[in-house]
Amino acid sequence: MNRKNIGNNPLLKLYAPYITRINESLNTEMNSYTSSEFYESLLYSLDGGKRIRPLILVLSAECFGEADENAMSAACAVELLHTESIIHDDIIDDELLRRRKKPFHVKYGYDTSILSGDFVLGLILSISARLDNARITDNLAKTAILMSEGEMIEERLVAGGDATFDDYLKTIQYKTATAFEAAAKIGAIIG
Repeated sequence: MNRKNIGNNPLLKLYAPYITRINESLNTEMNSYTSSEFYESLLYSLDGGKRIRPLILVLSAECFGEADENAMSAACAVELLHTESIIHDDIIDDELLRRRKKPFHVKYGYDTSILSGDFVLGLILSISARLDNARITDNLAKTAILMSEGEMIEERLVAGGDATFDDYLKTIQYKTATAFEAAAKIGAIIG
């Protein structure tokens, strides 16, 4: 992860060691799939992320104990869930730019994008199985469900054009806030 302004931003500087650990864990996780058809495209999709959700998970784990290897694995699952949602969201929104580069579906096509989302879901399930904690699996599953619900609500609102402020709040709660909530909860469970 390239953070050119890390020296100028005290928060980025403070959290840089955490981000480095998260990125190392993601690289380790991805290196298990170097022979996969999805390897290159997944590295592309993970490049440039801020890692806010996994950072929250790791910090939460530290608040309740320690950020051990299980916390780092769970942080990978949370980041992968976010990545999968971005891939699908960019297709739905027909985005032309993501993180100052081509979005996944523009670079790899729709078929690869859809299949990559499925593959990433498999990665998340695999990590969750290794963690062997039903509460973590439940949090990840509920988050994926709510994020999908949020996307559908947004689509309905865009198509209908009659969104209320409450509709907007529900959309961002489901699409965004639930992932942050899950990160904090999972970190607490692991810590």
